[in-house]
Amino acid sequence: MQKLTKALLVAALLPVMAVAQDSTQFVKGTWKELTNRARKEHKPIFIDTYFEGCHACKDMEVKVFPRPEVKKYMEENFICTGYDVFKEEFGMEMCRKYFMRGFPTYLVISGDGQLLDRSSGYQEPDRFMAFLKNNIVRYKAGKTLAGFGNSLSSKDPAFYGAMWDKNYKGGDKDEIAGYLAKQKDKLAESTFKVMQMAAVLPDDYRTFYLKNRGAYLDRFGEDLNINIMDKLLKQDIAALPAALDKAAFDVFLQKQQAVYRPEDWNYVQMYYAENYLYKKCKDVRAFLEFAAAHPDRNENRVRYMQFYLGAELAKDAALKAQYLKWADAVVTADASLENLQGLVRMSRGVDQAQARKFLGWVIDKKKSWGDDTAKEEAELKNFGS
Repeated sequence: MQKLTKALLVAALLPVMAVAQDSTQFVKGTWKELTNRARKEHKPIFIDTYFEGCHACKDMEVKVFPRPEVKKYMEENFICTGYDVFKEEFGMEMCRKYFMRGFPTYLVISGDGQLLDRSSGYQEPDRFMAFLKNNIVRYKAGKTLAGFGNSLSSKDPAFYGAMWDKNYKGGDKDEIAGYLAKQKDKLAESTFKVMQMAAVLPDDYRTFYLKNRGAYLDRFGEDLNINIMDKLLKQDIAALPAALDKAAFDVFLQKQQAVYRPEDWNYVQMYYAENYLYKKCKDVRAFLEFAAAHPDRNENRVRYMQFYLGAELAKDAALKAQYLKWADAVVTADASLENLQGLVRMSRGVDQAQARKFLGWVIDKKKSWGDDTAKEEAELKNFGS
């Protein structure tokens, strides 16, 4: 039986038909045929975009899609299809339409062609199932990301489409700025996509975006709007001194808190802390102290900062203890398995109670997936012996 990466290829001109899979049922077809079938069966369309050689894409193929509970849910609730974005022109059309630059990216689209939601990257089974189930709720409620039109065509400037050319080396900042300056509707699809290209948003766009961030989220979703937010926050940090000045940083935070929405502030201040205290000032201790004092429930930051800080934490027991204090305030049983396993390793011999807690969560998570936990349970029994 063909591997999923081959069997998922979508020929845009072929009729809709079922394809036997190792994992779940996918179909081939044109945009029109897929949306027609979705309307007929009263299901949304799930689209997996990937490319051959993508490690995260392969992990989804072999670790997530084939799981019985995932396969069953997808077959019963979605019209499922997939595109190799480098081999299939239809896949590349999807990239241009929805500004997709990283893979795998998952799109869920209604029968009338409206984007319901999107997500990206390798997702563990429970996270992926939550994404699928949330989209069924959105579908039944008729809630879509209406900023995107309901066809693959859109009125984008030529320089935008060039982003997906093999020899693309970056856009002309003057051309991008000139295009944005001419747009009357800052909430339009093509305008929003060109905003993604701008290294720095023009002042009038920055003001408009902050005033209308809720509307942007409703129209285009969280996945792309985080790119816009990060542009603004990166620009803010440029005003801070290169050498660590805690007093100046405190004043800066007080000023910026009045600029951003209260519901965004936890993310904003932790972005500032990571990118100023750690990346700009190279002060690991200052970052960890701030992070432990201002936990924002972003367990993914705890996960990737363990990788970046690994060398420093291995050399300094006090720093490791500070990191674990931060992790304890942020990480819950719902954290990724990768994160929990890393925290078990780090807390061994440092805080046995904490190690037992994280290991217990690892066991619970793996059991919920139907995975073997004999090794972890044996280790748990040995703690404290």
